[in-house]
Amino acid sequence: MEGLLAVSRQLSPSLRAAALDTAAAAAKAEGADALDDPVLSDSYQYYRNPNTFSGQSIMLTQTFPLWGKRSLRRAAALADTEAARSREQGMQDESDERIKVAFAQYYAITRQIGVSRQIVGVARRMQAAASARYGQGGGNQTDLIQAQSEETTAKIETARLEGEREAARARINTLIARPPAAPLPEPVRLPARTTADPALGTLLDRARAGNPALAAGSAEIEAAQSRRTLADKAWYPDLTIGAGPLIQTNRQPVGVAATIGINIPVPWGREASQQREAAAQLGATQRRYDAAWLDIQGALAEAVARLQAARRTEALLRRESLPQARAAIQSLLAAYGQGKGDLAAPIAAEHRSHDVELMLLKAELDQQIELAAIERLIGGEL
Repeated sequence: MEGLLAVSRQLSPSLRAAALDTAAAAAKAEGADALDDPVLSDSYQYYRNPNTFSGQSIMLTQTFPLWGKRSLRRAAALADTEAARSREQGMQDESDERIKVAFAQYYAITRQIGVSRQIVGVARRMQAAASARYGQGGGNQTDLIQAQSEETTAKIETARLEGEREAARARINTLIARPPAAPLPEPVRLPARTTADPALGTLLDRARAGNPALAAGSAEIEAAQSRRTLADKAWYPDLTIGAGPLIQTNRQPVGVAATIGINIPVPWGREASQQREAAAQLGATQRRYDAAWLDIQGALAEAVARLQAARRTEALLRRESLPQARAAIQSLLAAYGQGKGDLAAPIAAEHRSHDVELMLLKAELDQQIELAAIERLIGGEL
């Protein structure tokens, strides 16, 4: 599974697109506090009175935002970059979860095929026992036909599961950006996992510190706060300074012209609307963060509960049900071979053993699914 995760992080188009979004946000932040372009103006003053000198003035002016507006713009842009980086991490965590679940399903289906083939072997033993008993005159033809039917049913199930395995292989290949029909080795084992039940309180602490959605929400709140402060300072004027040569038409030496000015924020509604917009955006961002945190708490609690139930189920099946089912089928099959009872009892025991094997695989799969969900929610490995 580690190899699949590594390949996905290198080749996934979605992850590469998220990385480019982060790069775009970082590039934008680099120039967020830059000054506006200077303005070059050329003015000419003409007077018909010969006693008044006409002249040409070439002026270069530059506006300087005051009151910390540039630093606020940069702070907002840097927070946007951090939010984009957290969203990129969140996409990677979601991709990792899908791969972990798909790998676990691939493994479970492969194991189910093994169980189905074992059933084929048991059915053949039943068929051999029924045939021997029938040949000795102690059985009946119905038992032989029923044993053959069990073998056929097991073969049909094996064929169905092999189709499911091909579908699982195609799903994994798609997740790691490979052609669906690309070859993929069969899974050997599930990744090693801790057997201790994680404490919900510890997981919540880790989620608050490491969940990418919460990190992105915090960064978005920081950006919204900077923009609200910037909107409040829209009422404060900026400074414009300009200078340039002054050319007179009377062929006198070139002079110098200078200008200084401030903008006048007039209450015509623009600044006030920007303030309301920034305040509403800040409030919405905070509420989204609160909603995300509530969702994470609920999802973690559900995942932990399901994980604990799956682990208890696996323990009971592995320690009690599975040995009992295997012992029962061996005992009943041996008794039938000795001419005791009919074939219905071994077949029922074989069905019970099959069901227990499938329940055990489902419990293992459920654990992998919940562990993958927990790791996504806390933003890291357990």
